Amino acid sequence: MNTTGTYHIEQQKLSGILKCLSDAILFESSERVVEFVNDKFCSLFKIKFAPDSMIGSNYEDGVIASSFLFKNPSRFIYRIEELIESGKPCVGEEIFLRDGRSLFRDYSPVVIDNIIVGHLWIYKEAYISSNTTNQYSSGFNNAFFEQIVNDLPSAIAVYNTEKEYLYVNKAAIDNDEKRKFIIGKTDVEYNNHYNIAKPENLIRANCFNETVKNGTVSKFEESIINELGKTCHLKTFFFPIRSLNNSIDKIVSYSIDITEQKEISSEFQQLIQQYKNALNRVKDVVLIANDNLEVSFLNDAFKKMFSIESINDTFEGNMFSHIPLKEYSFYSHLFGMLAGKNNEVDGRIIFSRKNNSKNWLNYNISKIAVTNENKLSSIVAVFNDITSEVAVEENLLEVVKREKELNELKSAFVNMVSHEMRTPLAIISSCAEIIQMMLANDKPKEDIDNYANHILSEVERMTTFMNDILMISKIEAGKIEFNPEAVSLIDFVNTISKSAYSPWKDGRQLELEVKGRERLFPFDTKMVRHILQNLIDNAFKYSSQSKSPKLRLRYSKTFITFSIVDFGIGIYKEDLAKLFSSFSRGSNVANIPGTGIGLVVVKYFVNQHNGSVSVKSRVNSGTIFSIKIPY
Repeated sequence: MNTTGTYHIEQQKLSGILKCLSDAILFESSERVVEFVNDKFCSLFKIKFAPDSMIGSNYEDGVIASSFLFKNPSRFIYRIEELIESGKPCVGEEIFLRDGRSLFRDYSPVVIDNIIVGHLWIYKEAYISSNTTNQYSSGFNNAFFEQIVNDLPSAIAVYNTEKEYLYVNKAAIDNDEKRKFIIGKTDVEYNNHYNIAKPENLIRANCFNETVKNGTVSKFEESIINELGKTCHLKTFFFPIRSLNNSIDKIVSYSIDITEQKEISSEFQQLIQQYKNALNRVKDVVLIANDNLEVSFLNDAFKKMFSIESINDTFEGNMFSHIPLKEYSFYSHLFGMLAGKNNEVDGRIIFSRKNNSKNWLNYNISKIAVTNENKLSSIVAVFNDITSEVAVEENLLEVVKREKELNELKSAFVNMVSHEMRTPLAIISSCAEIIQMMLANDKPKEDIDNYANHILSEVERMTTFMNDILMISKIEAGKIEFNPEAVSLIDFVNTISKSAYSPWKDGRQLELEVKGRERLFPFDTKMVRHILQNLIDNAFKYSSQSKSPKLRLRYSKTFITFSIVDFGIGIYKEDLAKLFSSFSRGSNVANIPGTGIGLVVVKYFVNQHNGSVSVKSRVNSGTIFSIKIPY
C-alpha cells in the first residue's frame, strides 16, 4: 500500500476522535479540497449547515466567502496564502473577528515522505482570564480605589443585575446625600423620591438587559439638559463583571460627554454632504470603500448605471455586492494595492446590467492614507463609461476585418477563375487547332474523336464551374426553394450510383453499404443529389490510384447518416477550419481541378435539412465526410 493511501486510512480512524475535540479543526488536501471539519469549527464561525456538507468543497473559495467575518478580510486572505506558501507551522497567531471576538490560529502542513499532502487549521477562542474578573468582583470598599474613581471626570456607576446601584462616583451625582441615598435603589426609585420628572429610559433599560442576558458590552447615546440649560450629549457603556462561577455578577457603567464631538461630527457631516453632492453631479461612476471592502459611498451615476433604487447613505454593503468576483483583473489589482504593491492602479472591466446589456468601463483605483481612529484606509474607485468608444472601435475593427476578408475573397476568386477558365480554354483551343489540321490532312474519324472528347470534357468542366457560381449567387439571393418529398433514399442513391459511378471515369466503382432498417422521410431530392454528387466526385477525384470510395448509409431511431469514405490524399489539419469557405481548397491538391465552392453549397443544403456535416481526415490515408440529417 502506498504512503498516501495509508495516510487516508489513518485519517479516517482519527476522524471520530477529532470530532470530539473542543478546538475548531479543518483539514484540507494539498489541492485545497476540504477533507475534514468538526462541529466546533461550524459553531465557532456560525456556519449554519452540517460539517459533512463541507467535505469535498474548495477551501480556497471558502476563505474568500468567510473573510468578511474578520476585521481585515484582505489581510486574512493573504495570510492564509502566505502560510501555505511558506510550508512552515505557525502556533498561537491572534486574529480578530468583526463581532469583537479574538481567535488564536494554529497552522501545520501535513508532510509524508517529504511531500506536503494537506494543511491542518486549528482555531481557539480567546477568553478573559477569571483572575482578571475577580478583581472587579471583590466589591468597592477599598478607599483608595474609591477615591481614584470619584476623581475621574466620567460618570461611573456599579449595579447589581436587578438594576440597583452598588456604587456611584461624584461625576455621576455630585451631591453626597443623594449619592448615599441611591445605593441599593434603582433609577425609578431615585427619580420618584426626588420628584424628578424623568421616567426610566427605554434604550438604557434595553442595553442593560442585553448586557445581563448576553454578557456583552452594550452602549447608547442620550441627550440631557444640564444645570445651565444647555443640551449635552452623553455616551454610556455597560460592562459585565463575572463571578468565580462565570455568571454575570455586576454591571459597571460609565458615561462620557460627547457634546463637542457631536458638534464637530455635525460640521464634518455637513462637509461630507457637500462632497457627496459634488460627486453626485459628475458623470463618472464613483465608489468609496475601506480596507475591509465595506462600501461607504456610491454616487448617483453608479446607482443609475446599475439600477440601484434605494441604499442607506451610511452603509452601502460589500464591494462584492456591486462588482462580481468573476472580475478577476479588478480584484487582482485591488488586493495587490491593499498588499502595498502600489497606491494607484488602472484597468478595464465589463459590467453586465440587470437588463442584460453590457458596459465597458475604464477604472482607476487609488488608496487614501489613514486618517481615522480605526486605521482603515479609504479606497476610491472611479469608473469611466467607454461603451460607445469601444463600440466604435469594435465596429471599425469589424469593418477592417471584413474589408480584409473581401480582398482575400476577391483575390481567391480572381485566381480561381483565372485558373479554372484559362486551362480549359487553352485545352479547347489546342484541340480545335489539332482537329483542323487533322481534317486538312484527311485523318480518320477515330483520331479526331479523341480530341473532340477532350473539348467536350473541358466544356463540361467550365459548365460545372459556372453552375457552381450561379448556385452560390442563388443561395446568397435566397432564391433556392426547399421542396422535401418522402422517397426511398436507398433507391435514390442506387439511381445516382448506376448513372455516374458504375463505373467512374477511371474504371472504379462506388461501394454502397447500408445498416439499419430503411425509413422513409422527406428530403429535397435536388439538394441531396447535389450533396452526394459533389462529395462522391471529390472522393473519386482526390483518391486516384487508390481503392474505390464507399458510401455508407446508417439508419438510427432519430436520424439518417450517410458517410462518403475515400482513401486518397487527405486534408491537412490547418486546412480543415476553412474547408467550407468560398474559394478555399486544401494546400495539397496540386493540379487536381476544383473551384473551392462546392462544399459551401453542400453545407448550405445540409443546413436546409437541419442537418450537420463533419470531416475526419488524415494526410495520405483518406477522408470521411459524414452527413447527419434528422427524420
